[in-house]
Amino acid sequence: MAVKSSKETNRLNYDADIQQELLNKYKSANQWFWSAFKRYPIQYIIATIVLLISTYTSAKTLALVGDIIGIIRDNIKASLPIFSVAFNETILLMITFVIISWVCLSINIYLWADTSFKVQRDMRQEFYEIIQEHSMAFFDVNDSGVILSMGMNEINQIRMAYHPSIRMLMGSIFTIGITTWLVYEYNWIIGVVLGSTFVIYLIIAWLYAARVGPIRQKLATDLGDLSSLSQEMFKGIDVVRSFDNHQKEIEKFDLVSEKYASDMKREGYFSAFYWPALLTILVTAGAFIYGLIIIGDVAILISILTLLLNLNRQNFMIPAHLINLQAGIQNSKRLWEVMNFDDPLTQPVEPQEADWEKAVSFKDVNFVYPGTEKHVLKNVSFTIPSGARVALIGGPGSGKSTILKLLLRLYDPTEGRIEIDGATITDMHTSYVRDNVTMVEQDIFLFSDTLKANISFSRPDATDVEIQRAAERAQIAQFIESLPKKYETIIGERGVTLSGGQKQRIAIARALLSDPKLLLLDDSTSAVDIKTELRLRYAIEELMKDRTSIVVTQRLTTLVAADIIILMKKGEIVDIGTHKELLERCPDYQFMCKHLPMVDGVGTSGCNDTTKGGNV
Repeated sequence: MAVKSSKETNRLNYDADIQQELLNKYKSANQWFWSAFKRYPIQYIIATIVLLISTYTSAKTLALVGDIIGIIRDNIKASLPIFSVAFNETILLMITFVIISWVCLSINIYLWADTSFKVQRDMRQEFYEIIQEHSMAFFDVNDSGVILSMGMNEINQIRMAYHPSIRMLMGSIFTIGITTWLVYEYNWIIGVVLGSTFVIYLIIAWLYAARVGPIRQKLATDLGDLSSLSQEMFKGIDVVRSFDNHQKEIEKFDLVSEKYASDMKREGYFSAFYWPALLTILVTAGAFIYGLIIIGDVAILISILTLLLNLNRQNFMIPAHLINLQAGIQNSKRLWEVMNFDDPLTQPVEPQEADWEKAVSFKDVNFVYPGTEKHVLKNVSFTIPSGARVALIGGPGSGKSTILKLLLRLYDPTEGRIEIDGATITDMHTSYVRDNVTMVEQDIFLFSDTLKANISFSRPDATDVEIQRAAERAQIAQFIESLPKKYETIIGERGVTLSGGQKQRIAIARALLSDPKLLLLDDSTSAVDIKTELRLRYAIEELMKDRTSIVVTQRLTTLVAADIIILMKKGEIVDIGTHKELLERCPDYQFMCKHLPMVDGVGTSGCNDTTKGGNV
């Protein structure tokens, strides 16, 4: 046995635990939401300063309107020219304030917009990276359409909470404070009443936002359901059309859409009867009456009323931005909960290494998929010697594919141990395991990219010569060379433009390029014809040479060629042995062999292109 700590050998530089780093850095969803100010503090400080300047100069400009009227009145009484020095200086001051206010406001909007979009980018990247790090257990219990909606729509809502909502709320607060102070300078009684009124107004506005917040949260959930349903329908559009079932899908969408519309109406009904701005309107009316009766100075009265009218404009925006702010906070909590998923598959503190060219052992392994209670594997035990060719056979739901997934550390055993050269696989980092193990799955997944990119996905640094050689060994090179753009040909989503056999050969080329120590094949030749299967068998024979391989198969020819056959039934091992041994002693195996397809002429081929790649 060769077991070493990666800290001692320092042979592998494992990726950092992104999820744990984020949790340690921000601690909670609220900290993550407000982290924008820690990410870009200088930009937000400058933006706040220029916003304060813009708010003051804008309010002061309005206040100067009454001063100008007072100057005109005094000049007329004194029989002086209207355009006196005091009048010209005040007008010039107003123009200066307007320019300063416009410049500062423009800078403020630019900084908030630019920085908020950067925050959105950073949060989306963090969300994407952490979701990618989650094990398959996460995707078993979370709908991909909902996750997609959260990563796009809800993070966008967080960005909108910053810009424009927090920016506008800060502007409103500055406006309220500065305006109250300016009004206080003109008349302290109106100033005190105004300040007290706004305290009450802000409390009511926050309570309103708190009531509407849960409705907005429900709307986010409804939108996720809509995205999930749409994504599922688009993915299965061929099935929908094949069965002419589009009307049923439309009705399903209509039900979910109606639910979303109903929640939108609830928010609308609630908002219709909310009008806290009535408080400041009453104060404005009261100030006007008080000014006429008590103050008696029209110039001062105009300055006060101009400032109050400016406040009323702010009042109508505050509730909406408070709602957006609370929606952003709520969405960050939803995202945080997903990112903070309690993953049953964890990385070891001190990852171990092992010799993957030695024996692979399952010892009393039990497994239950997350969110279920049924045992998929029950006390499974076997040992695979180095270099052995193993065939897994059994009916649907027997646990064959689950064994492959456990060897890839897509999941960890619920009970029991999987050992490589005596080292437990759960003590190894997932990156290390997947550097040594490669699987060709039954349901081939190809990316909407070039053929070259799909083949080199297992080794992005592979040269063109290596990629072409892998394609030749997988019997797909001749087909690729026949295409106008050859290896630069872009295939459709999930390889929709390719046949089943072509997709499988590209997947095998991808596996060949990775050069694994342990090869896993999940019924990888199930969708090809006899001629193509012969080509693939030659390629697979070369790939299996001098390495341990495990094949899930229903092909009799594969069983005959296997060193070890593991027969499974309902998650348990029925028998283990060679084809000859099982054929002699195992009734279940005898029954299955009678019903398995067999390819004649294995080992011989009339094809001349078995080394150059098939054209089919």
